[in-house]
Amino acid sequence: DPTPTPPRLLGTWRATLSFDGYELPAKDLLSREEIFAEPTVPGLQKCSVALIPDVGKEGVQFQMRWVREKGGAVREDRATNLRSAIAGGLGYDAIERVEYKADPMLPNPFGVNPNRLSLIFVPGRTLNAERIEIFANAREWEAPSPDMFLESEYVRQVTFSSSRTGVPRQVSGEYAHFFTFRRIGDSRVEGNILTTAYTEPLQQERLFIKAPTRPILIFSHRLSLEREGEGDRA
Repeated sequence: DPTPTPPRLLGTWRATLSFDGYELPAKDLLSREEIFAEPTVPGLQKCSVALIPDVGKEGVQFQMRWVREKGGAVREDRATNLRSAIAGGLGYDAIERVEYKADPMLPNPFGVNPNRLSLIFVPGRTLNAERIEIFANAREWEAPSPDMFLESEYVRQVTFSSSRTGVPRQVSGEYAHFFTFRRIGDSRVEGNILTTAYTEPLQQERLFIKAPTRPILIFSHRLSLEREGEGDRA
């Protein structure tokens, strides 16, 4: 399931995301030219990182929401937040529907998979994506102080799009998000998102041979949250 979060995040927030630069942590193994010449590296093409579909765009605004589940835990509304983030990053409502926690192929009595999410795009509206499948491979979280919350998620993303030949194009990417949330007041949270891109053996074989386990590209974004309304507070 999505990471349980502090109750103070409960409710709806107006998020502002701004690009804060990038680093090349494996520059001793791969040159900048080698990395940026491979468009399938997560972050180098639009929609290759679903949460941040246009990595270099400044001042992206969208809604983020955290909800209280029946058991009492507060968790991110993943489907709503991804749909909103993609609309904010691309500048238009690109998603037709989100399929989440519904996996008929999963052989368990519950018939759900909280680690898989499908984003179905409006047909013909977005060049680089018709469907995105997101698989969460691992999640971790920590609250080092009452006003700070840290969260990480390791992701495999498979993006399907059309091609000039008419054969569907499939691109796989491996990356991780590292979130920092710092409460400034009851209605304001400041933080950042670090996104680390890794090589994928089938998609980027040439890069993978040189850097099979280390991140090759790190993007940094500043994140500001302003609470919308008063009704959902913990």
